[in-house]
Amino acid sequence: MQPSCICATVRWPMTVPITILTGFLGSGKTTLLNHALRGPMLARALVVVNELGAVPLDHLLVKEVREDVLLLDSGCVCCSMRGDLVDALLAQSGVEARFDRVFIETTGLADPTPIVATLVRHPELARLYHLDAVVTAVDGEHAPTTLGRHDEAKKQVLLADDLVITKVDIVGERALCAARAAARELNPQARLFLAERGVLDWRPILEWTPSTVSSRLDVASSGPSHGSDEVRSFSVRADRAVDFRSVAHWLSMVSQFHGETLLRVKGLLRVEDEHGPVVVQAVQHVVYPTYPMPRWPSEDRSSRVMVITRGMPVALVEQLRSSLDGLLNAPAARVGATARQPVEASS
Repeated sequence: MQPSCICATVRWPMTVPITILTGFLGSGKTTLLNHALRGPMLARALVVVNELGAVPLDHLLVKEVREDVLLLDSGCVCCSMRGDLVDALLAQSGVEARFDRVFIETTGLADPTPIVATLVRHPELARLYHLDAVVTAVDGEHAPTTLGRHDEAKKQVLLADDLVITKVDIVGERALCAARAAARELNPQARLFLAERGVLDWRPILEWTPSTVSSRLDVASSGPSHGSDEVRSFSVRADRAVDFRSVAHWLSMVSQFHGETLLRVKGLLRVEDEHGPVVVQAVQHVVYPTYPMPRWPSEDRSSRVMVITRGMPVALVEQLRSSLDGLLNAPAARVGATARQPVEASS
């Protein structure tokens, strides 16, 4: 199998953004979606609801707010339904009344990884859409128990860009702190929001601006790996332009050979001849297309990359940190690939 390709084929503003809303059974996803549909941010959105069961019910609750909801009900979108999702998105792309984003609500048992892989790797979808974010609803009442017992719930939190703690209106401060701690233990880098009775300000999540993107991707200062015995993370920073081709090859090879234990890679790269940072992201074996932002969102012009692993041996984590640090802090090549050129790793 060939290593993943990391390509910069999209520009800002990009194609239609897709937001995946996931979360375990009973976490409050549909309530969040219903309230979001009443606001202006999803006024022109294509909404796709995936349900399991012989008698789908959630989409009926959503249809009370919006009649044009698409229902995928013959299987879980993370496995058997991926083909139907592709067909639906391609069919909708030809509709004259264009939508400005896609909002997908998954089943409570969905693993977001296969959905992410489909959206990123499908050649026709990649020309029309781009994955904006995975947003995970976390039950503010039962998070510690749910995340401790169910691998699906754990995976949904691990892969999230943004976490939304729900039911804050019916839980006490102690339970809320426990929910925060349980979510943060698995995904300390995700942004965290609170929803009361399903009400949430979606602007920081859905607005596509340099500041919003940067706040998701920005990372802490470089340092040794840290985290629980299962989840470990590290970040590397460099105050100079980097060699894009070298970092691209590193990311392609690491995601290919260590994808099972590589949860997330995300960061901003300072690259010669680009006005803003180049965004790099990966989820397990899936490397997202890279793209340069039109400008830096702050005065900080440093390159920084965060890596999150799960179940990876400590020695290997340290090797990856050391190798990435060597790449980012090496002088950038004056001749070679830029962020505008596709780069493929050799086999």
